[in-house]
Amino acid sequence: MEESVEITLEELLQSRDDRAAFQTILLNGYHTPLVSFTVNMPGKIKRDRRSKTVFDAGVLAIREALAGQIVYYKLLDKITGPEGYFAVDMEPLILKEKTAAIETGHPLGRLMDIDVLSAPGVQVSRAHLGQPPRKCLVCGQPAAACARSRAHPPEQLLAAIDGLLIEWEKTRDAR
Repeated sequence: MEESVEITLEELLQSRDDRAAFQTILLNGYHTPLVSFTVNMPGKIKRDRRSKTVFDAGVLAIREALAGQIVYYKLLDKITGPEGYFAVDMEPLILKEKTAAIETGHPLGRLMDIDVLSAPGVQVSRAHLGQPPRKCLVCGQPAAACARSRAHPPEQLLAAIDGLLIEWEKTRDAR
């Protein structure tokens, strides 16, 4: 992993377009549901030790949860943050249940953005499972609302992330 670098809004938007295009290629090529995994990281630095730790833990959790069902995977280390793609031979709602369980049950799950797309490319959301929206790291309110309104400065969010990472390292070292 290279040095942490600030990205521009244009780079972030281009990475989203590139991700959508790659998802389409994989959906058309494998005709199975797709897991698209990125890291929730505030601010202009998306690729650093924090995102690498979360990404590595997430990839391991996804591979364990979906063992024997993954027909293809690709991991990318981009300046806009790490990305993981998994074509999975599994019914989309069951797949979303498994990935949502990682997001809610893993100590770093709140920092993981694990999207599920059905074979036709329709996103399967937590709402499809009757699950509530994810909560803000800082205040516990719906995360999307806080993100949209920029309710918390990046420094406050990064401090909360660092707290999660410290706890994660402690539990990992205790094993």
